[in-house]
Amino acid sequence: MQRSASAPSGDTQTKRPNILLIVADDLGYADLGIFGSEIPTPNIDALAKNGMLFTNFYAHMACSPTRAMLMSGTDSHLAGLGVMNPSTDPAQAGQPGYESYLNFRVASMANLMKDAGYHTYMTGKWHLGHTVETGPRARGFEKSFVSIDGAAHLGGLSWNGPGLAPYRDGEEMVTVGEDFYTTRFYTERMIDYIEGGREDDKPFFAYLAYTAPHWPLQAPRASIEKFSGQYDDGYEALYKRRFASMKERGFIPADAEELPPVEGQPAWEDLTEEEQRIESRKMEIYAAMVSELDAYIGRVIDYLKSIDEFDNTFIFFMSDNGPEAIRRDLAPPISDWVAECCDNSYDNLGNSDSYVMYGPNWARASSVAFHGAKMTAFDGGIHVPAFAHYPDLVSSGERNSQFVTVMDVLPTFMDLADASLPDGAYRGRTVFPVKGSSILATLEDPQASIHDTSDAVGWELYGHKALRQGDWKLVWDATDQDDASWRLYNIAQDPQEQNDLSSTERRRLNAMLSLWETYHEENGLRP
Repeated sequence: MQRSASAPSGDTQTKRPNILLIVADDLGYADLGIFGSEIPTPNIDALAKNGMLFTNFYAHMACSPTRAMLMSGTDSHLAGLGVMNPSTDPAQAGQPGYESYLNFRVASMANLMKDAGYHTYMTGKWHLGHTVETGPRARGFEKSFVSIDGAAHLGGLSWNGPGLAPYRDGEEMVTVGEDFYTTRFYTERMIDYIEGGREDDKPFFAYLAYTAPHWPLQAPRASIEKFSGQYDDGYEALYKRRFASMKERGFIPADAEELPPVEGQPAWEDLTEEEQRIESRKMEIYAAMVSELDAYIGRVIDYLKSIDEFDNTFIFFMSDNGPEAIRRDLAPPISDWVAECCDNSYDNLGNSDSYVMYGPNWARASSVAFHGAKMTAFDGGIHVPAFAHYPDLVSSGERNSQFVTVMDVLPTFMDLADASLPDGAYRGRTVFPVKGSSILATLEDPQASIHDTSDAVGWELYGHKALRQGDWKLVWDATDQDDASWRLYNIAQDPQEQNDLSSTERRRLNAMLSLWETYHEENGLRP
């Protein structure tokens, strides 16, 4: 029998699990060793191999909408992230769902976990509100150290300029020094939080929201040098290697063909030697960031083992969206900041005062199995790596192909905490119901589905749109407005979204369009 989400458990005999939520930032589906990547990620791979790998897990197209869905268990538009930044569009500005922070029409995961008797800790990327009133402390985290807006890695320079990157330690705004490295600091601070709360023997909910490998590409020099020369044969060669490796491991259908190169991008052989040298270095830095992410996750695992809490900790790992393909560093206002702040000479690339992104060609090699990338509603933007590890519940080495979304994480954690979800009201205010479903049943039995094939799930951000029902997916790509149209795919038969069926499956198309209109109305979209 479940209890109220606002009351502590009455069962003192059953020790509820700790919960560790790890979110990587802009990590591609093919970037981990478990999927066939050449980047060594032994700690992450071990967790995945000894847990359950979700091969059909969906986030959102970008950072903050995913985080809103994660923290609320409902659609990003209902939770306040219909847009990522305050909109000046009259149709959106000041409208419900377009606050650009996690609004108070939803209950926060951290508040619910705290009410359930858990310590609640967070380090890393918040991206759900800039003020104290909309920050992690206000939404239920007892202790937190967070990046307020986006991502920075080494030193203190802002990622979007000008000046120093803003962080919040609890409720206090702080800046950091030259020796600061986000992946290391977030890890060490989280370990400090967990250690400091051990005296009362309460379980903990720890949210490690890493900013790696989000741009700008920066990593410790020694780590970068480990990958020196590894990508000198270029992005096309890397794509082919990863494609073959993923196919061999069964993550790509045996009869699938390689996707075409990114339209409008130069072939590797058409680059000058200096251009190839710089491109190779960018991928070396990216690989170093992923490798460092793995190393520090290993530190957390070692710590949990040292305090005898590893086996009693439910670990869920995911990326927040697909890899970043847009070269935002080449356009104002970021390009103006790069010109002011940074030295992008070859020997300085990867240091705290450099600022580069790896672009669409390397991003294609990060997606591999899917078409598209971050900020699109194709699977390359929203279909992300995810797994669960918990020996008491999860069978080792399982691959689960059931459709799962980021909205399912919150109800799963509440189930693990033996707590109930709010029933229309929370702390004296009306809140939206959680749309997600607990995945505990499919953790116990990978053949058990948690979403009915008639269920429809939608996505929308800045004109990019998609809706999925069962094996069918509807996509509107706003990249080229002159050629924008609804496309229809059968994901089971065509996971790479290469065969548009909108002209031959008219009945299915019309049914999906009707579902889109329902999604549009129910979630208050104001495009």
